[in-house]
Amino acid sequence: FGRLTGLSALYLEHNQLTGTIPAELGNLTALTNLILRGNQLTGVVPAALGQLVKLSELSLNHNQLLGTLPPELGLLTRLEVIFLDNNQFSGALPAEFGRLTGLSALYLEHNQLTGTIPAELGNLTALTNLILRGNQLTGVVPAALGQLVKLSELSLNHNQLLGTLPPELGLLTRLEVIFLDNNQFSGALPAEFGRLTGL
Repeated sequence: FGRLTGLSALYLEHNQLTGTIPAELGNLTALTNLILRGNQLTGVVPAALGQLVKLSELSLNHNQLLGTLPPELGLLTRLEVIFLDNNQFSGALPAEFGRLTGLSALYLEHNQLTGTIPAELGNLTALTNLILRGNQLTGVVPAALGQLVKLSELSLNHNQLLGTLPPELGLLTRLEVIFLDNNQFSGALPAEFGRLTGL
């Protein structure tokens, strides 16, 4: 498939594909949609996918992928949606994801991600959905998430987050649902949450 260099869309979801994602898919530089969700793919996400600079949707969810998320995905600045949920990814969420400023949805739930939430995610001002639930994320919620003024859903539940809830979250007046349960937050519930009148 790596020879199909004129291909703009590759839809292979909901099959029973096994094995790894070929690094040769990085040659398909005309691709705008790479949809491999709902298979039994294993191994790591090839760094070569960072060459798919025209990509607007990347869906690798509901597989058995593992290892760390390649920071090279931060080069895909035309991405609008990225689905990496329901895999076995581990390690840190790359700060390079903060370069994906056209992103409207980032789904990373139900993996084994560790480390902190990068403050650089505050750069993703087009985001409407930030879904990080069901990982092993630690540390505090960055105040920079208060810059995501288009956000309608924020799901950080079922992690190991701690510290106080940042009052800056009260700036997210388009929020409709916010899931912060099953963490280790402490301190006061910010009065600024009273501004979230769309909840």
